[in-house]
Amino acid sequence: MLITGIIGYPLDMTLSPRMHTAAFQAKKIDGAYLRIPVEPARLEDVLNALRVIGCRGVNVTNPHKETLLLFLNEISKEAKEVGAVNTVVFDENGLSGHNTDVFGFQALLDRVKIDLTRKNVLLIGAGGVAKAAAWVLSQCNLANLTITDIISSKAEDLASLYGATVVNSNPLHSPLTTTDMVINASSVDLQDDVTPFMQRGSLYMDLNYKFPVKQHEGIRSVNGLDMLLYQGVRAFEIFTGEEAPVDVMKNALGINYD
Repeated sequence: MLITGIIGYPLDMTLSPRMHTAAFQAKKIDGAYLRIPVEPARLEDVLNALRVIGCRGVNVTNPHKETLLLFLNEISKEAKEVGAVNTVVFDENGLSGHNTDVFGFQALLDRVKIDLTRKNVLLIGAGGVAKAAAWVLSQCNLANLTITDIISSKAEDLASLYGATVVNSNPLHSPLTTTDMVINASSVDLQDDVTPFMQRGSLYMDLNYKFPVKQHEGIRSVNGLDMLLYQGVRAFEIFTGEEAPVDVMKNALGINYD
């Protein structure tokens, strides 16, 4: 059996098992995708245990995306440049780390069909998923990337990698009025706090998928389901070496656009 799963803490809501289980069934793979809550203090022990039982690999969510770098024997180009991993593979060489969030975020940008050339973007958050978004955005020829986080030092560290601007997270009203796209990469639902101050015609993108999308007049809003889907597609292909059944995975997540 091909054993895979997701580690994080807490794992109070994750759609990854549903998506990957459906993919295994569609491809007739004898596989299991486990939900594995792991407290930070137990991370190394759990990684060792997963290797012992023959686990093929795991997806990684908060709060482990950055900490896991300490345990890797190999790391992909994207993960190294981003500074975070969300997919780990166990093999004869130890642990190899990948970042499929960058593929998921790029797919989300493609889905919303936005041209970011010379646009102003505000990124809220500076954790693992924000790092992946910033890496992709750094290649979009923006006019300006502004980053904010409740821990200002984290925002400053991330901004320094890409020549971005840092603003105080409270209040955020001023940068919102001139921003073409706001990306919420925090774990908090900020729609009602942010969208009333955004300029008409701009885009609010929440990388969470657990918050329902609310449409505010003149503002386009999307959530992170597409990012979840396409980071999962890439992870499935890393785990199995087979082409992912994208439509099956999409249906498992309840994504019903054409």
